[in-house]
Amino acid sequence: MIKKPYARYVSSVCLFLTKKTGKETFVLLQKRQNTGFADGWWEAGAAGHVDHGENMTQALVHEAKEELGIELKATDLQFACLNCKNVANYQFTTPQSKKDLAYYIAYFVCNKWKKTIKIGEPNKCSELKWFNIKHLPKQLIADRKQALVNYQKGIYYFNFNW
Repeated sequence: MIKKPYARYVSSVCLFLTKKTGKETFVLLQKRQNTGFADGWWEAGAAGHVDHGENMTQALVHEAKEELGIELKATDLQFACLNCKNVANYQFTTPQSKKDLAYYIAYFVCNKWKKTIKIGEPNKCSELKWFNIKHLPKQLIADRKQALVNYQKGIYYFNFNW
């Protein structure tokens, strides 16, 4: 039996800040700009790769501070779902890594934070806006939209664009 090497992986995290107004739930989204990926499209309120030596909740805490100027507690983050993507479609891959690199995105929801929300990276984000979670914008990055739909349905894992 030939033993295959273990896959290497890259992981990233997406934060969906939520708030309730009456019976309606709203989610904060940011509009991307100047990134080279999905510019002009809506994105999770904060998102980024998990750096070496940190776990997913630590990554979200620092991304929220950088991108939204807010403070979160890791214990206030609620896991929403996990996505495994095919890396062949992503710009950060090389021909070699496309053969053995998996890409996981974990989505979290949070409704508690400290400080006022603001655009922390104006060179990468042109706008922040609250959307009704049941009426999301058409130009929302597809896997983010699927994650929000799955979260509402209690679906915790999906393969998007595999």
